Amino acid sequence: MRYLLIGIVVAWGISPVSARAAEEASAERLHLQKGRYAEALEAYDALLKTEKLTPQIAIGRSQCFQAQGKWQDATEAIEAATKAFPEDADAWARLAEVQFLQGRYDQATAADEKSLKINEDTPLARMIQAELLAETGKIDEADAAYRWFVQYYNRVQPTDAETLVLVARGAAQYARWNSVSQIFSFVINTVCPDALEADTNAWQAYHFSGSLLLEKYNRGQAVPEFRSALAINPRSADVYAEMARAAAQDFELDEAREFAERALQIAPNHVAALQVRSEVEFSEGKTEAALATLQEALQVNPRDQETLARTAACYLMLDGFPSDESLTALLAAFDAEKPADIKEESRFGKLVIELATVNPRPGKFFTLLGEQLESKRKFALSERCYKFAMQRMPMLAEPQTALGMLYMQIGRVDEAGAILDKAFDLDPYHVRVSNMRKVIKVLSGYETITTDHFVIRVDSEFDKVLGRYMAEYLEEEYGKLVKQFGYEPPTRTHFEVYNKSQGLSAHQWFSARMVGLPWIQTIGASTGLIVALASPTAVEEPFNWARVLRHEFVHILTLQQTHFNIPHWFTEALAVRNEGYPRSQTWNLMLARRVPRDEIMTLETINQAFIKPETPEDWQMAYCQSEIYAEYMVKLAGEESLGKMLNAYRDNLDTAAAIQRVFGMDQAAFEKGYRTYLDQTVAAIPQPANADDVQPKTLAELEKAFRADPDNATTRGEYAAGLLEAGQFKQARKFANSALKKNSAEPQAAIVLAQLEIKGANPAQAIEYLNQALDEQNPHPGVVKWLGQLQLKAQNYAEAARVYELIRKEDAENVEWVKMLSVAYLNLGDTEKLKPLLKQFVELEFDQIAPRKKLAAVYLSEKNYEQALHYAKTALYIDVLDVEVHRLLGEAYAGKKQYDRAIEEFEVALELKPEDADLTYALGAAQHQAGDNPAAEKTLRGLLLKHPKHTAAQELLNKL
Repeated sequence: MRYLLIGIVVAWGISPVSARAAEEASAERLHLQKGRYAEALEAYDALLKTEKLTPQIAIGRSQCFQAQGKWQDATEAIEAATKAFPEDADAWARLAEVQFLQGRYDQATAADEKSLKINEDTPLARMIQAELLAETGKIDEADAAYRWFVQYYNRVQPTDAETLVLVARGAAQYARWNSVSQIFSFVINTVCPDALEADTNAWQAYHFSGSLLLEKYNRGQAVPEFRSALAINPRSADVYAEMARAAAQDFELDEAREFAERALQIAPNHVAALQVRSEVEFSEGKTEAALATLQEALQVNPRDQETLARTAACYLMLDGFPSDESLTALLAAFDAEKPADIKEESRFGKLVIELATVNPRPGKFFTLLGEQLESKRKFALSERCYKFAMQRMPMLAEPQTALGMLYMQIGRVDEAGAILDKAFDLDPYHVRVSNMRKVIKVLSGYETITTDHFVIRVDSEFDKVLGRYMAEYLEEEYGKLVKQFGYEPPTRTHFEVYNKSQGLSAHQWFSARMVGLPWIQTIGASTGLIVALASPTAVEEPFNWARVLRHEFVHILTLQQTHFNIPHWFTEALAVRNEGYPRSQTWNLMLARRVPRDEIMTLETINQAFIKPETPEDWQMAYCQSEIYAEYMVKLAGEESLGKMLNAYRDNLDTAAAIQRVFGMDQAAFEKGYRTYLDQTVAAIPQPANADDVQPKTLAELEKAFRADPDNATTRGEYAAGLLEAGQFKQARKFANSALKKNSAEPQAAIVLAQLEIKGANPAQAIEYLNQALDEQNPHPGVVKWLGQLQLKAQNYAEAARVYELIRKEDAENVEWVKMLSVAYLNLGDTEKLKPLLKQFVELEFDQIAPRKKLAAVYLSEKNYEQALHYAKTALYIDVLDVEVHRLLGEAYAGKKQYDRAIEEFEVALELKPEDADLTYALGAAQHQAGDNPAAEKTLRGLLLKHPKHTAAQELLNKL
């Protein structure tokens, strides 16, 4: 025998289902289970023509109607059975279920009591009894009612699928409330598979196990369960609603909407599907639409806690938030003898009072309300909701989990740890809780650096140096940004920098920190109260961490000063705008490609591209367009318009109202003007400089163009290029040669032949072809690209520089030409021409360290210590562990006679490269210059012990 309370704890996974065929089911029942509702009803109606009504026929017909959202028909069908068979417990239980699902608690209670009076072991009646007790705040009695399912299973060992699914539901709820975690495993691995073994068409078992897994944020295993359910019943609105919920949980809003609509096509008033649809609308900022959707759900069941919680959140977002005193008075209604006597004018208040008259312990309502408010960053009110849910129903893991995760969002890590430990004891299978506890453990071992305005936590082993320089940079920028935005955070802002640990990457730890799951696409993120990022010392591609810090701190300022009302696109617009760099060439090329094809976003769609972009480029486009929205605002009404928009959001205006206030136009007119501005922006972007950047045509398209105009040298050359790309070298050469016969300077043909000569190890001939095609008045980018590379490789640096200078006249902002021209002048030793190029390179490529180091070295050699210091610092912002950068900083500080700072830099350099003799000497020299001769003597003597022939050290020591 199997026992729920002593089930062996096994891996949290899905056991394979037995292939044993189910017992032969009636045709009408099979139709119902397969989702063929019309056929099922026809079969039931046919039975009624030949047989008398039976409870089973009435129950089946009622279930058919419910599956299609026909609640009145579902109710009338089963009421007929209770009148015809007043002593049938199953009929009364079904009537109780139908009434309960419509929020008719008094009627449901009466029907349920009749069922249990006839047969106290009616599982469905027991389930409705438990649910009614829970929904009316009789928690102790409800707990005992859920426990009945555990006892019943152990006592009876039921084998029919329908009862086993009810046992799974009841036992899982008992497990939730009593922290019996092994029951979850037993339900998933034993009870649900047993139901499917008893009836292979019992899709309800898959539906429930999937829902339970989804509850634990185990979407990876939940979705296959739902798909298995749909394989049996492809028209289950219940399953589609859960698929929608799963998608929404992962911020796949379009997918969530699609699944919800599928459910609603089957059952037009399906409550769970309407709830998910409202969630999508709420997430998109369409609060009025969300409220309208919820009103549809309330027409079916006006007492559903989830619907009411979502409705309450909409009321608050639309009508405003109560004061702490008003909320306290309102919550007191749940302890009042007659809550209905309390007078309340607001829509939110009336809803809460009405709820209190029915259910004095609505933990589910306040948990979900807190989650809805947290999604809008209303953290203080969300915290009160979670705490109240915990007070009313201390046994619930959900509000404790939510509060712990909230505290992580707002930086109260110690409090979060204690709460999440308790939540984990209640529910050890919750994926996000488990991951967040691991994050807290890692974070507890980090070093804390506290400054006047920041708290920075870094891995003491890998990022101690990084933390120090981050703290210095943030304090340098703090005053400027606070003055610019006219807002100062009331408390220190926390920055957390995650490095690799326990076999996980820095990015995985950062992602777990932000969402409790192992992946999000950014390297840094802010909740508006804390900032977390993956350490730049532990990622594959280097990045400018100062740029990231500045970006994220702008989020802190704009989110807090608008009370978190600022939409995602606008806070990103201001953050990108404050990074301090011009729009990248990558973004320009993206705009040049997408805007003419109208592949752009609007203010209605742009936020979703941040949350869940369809492609990585969509995500980049959202950032790019957001910044251009801000540019357009400045063009319309000056720089101060950005501050006015912030004020409008702080005043709780939505975007349309904010635009009307600041610019005196409606959103449609604003969007029309923005679209024109986008076109103007693209028109000002130079054509792609490299052939690789041009949107390629297919070989078939190139051939078609050539066949249409065979005497045209250009179409021949382009066709030759297509043949070369396809690996048809012989044909490519043939058409390239024929193109050159028609036009000896045809660029594509020359490029094709040059590439073929390079493949044949004949670069001189390749250069000849390209020189022949070089038009010095209007140089072709591809010709310049290949010719310049060949001249550099041949060490013909002057000629390479001449070629690259030709195209810079037409395309001065292209980073490719800046980079290659820099290489040429670097090899020529022409510092005066090199410096402006490197400065331009630094502006165009914010994550490149080499040009910054070179500039610092050049300025140091010229004794321009201020500029040397500036560029060495910007190099440090890309790689804080680069020894050469610290040496440059040390020498620049020494040149400025800031010897204490010079000593610090040389000491850091020696931490990174302890045996470097020249660095040790530089440290000793700086100590001497600072007037600390004893320290200098000690340093130099230590150096000479290891390097006795170090002449400079010996001379300085002799001088001392």
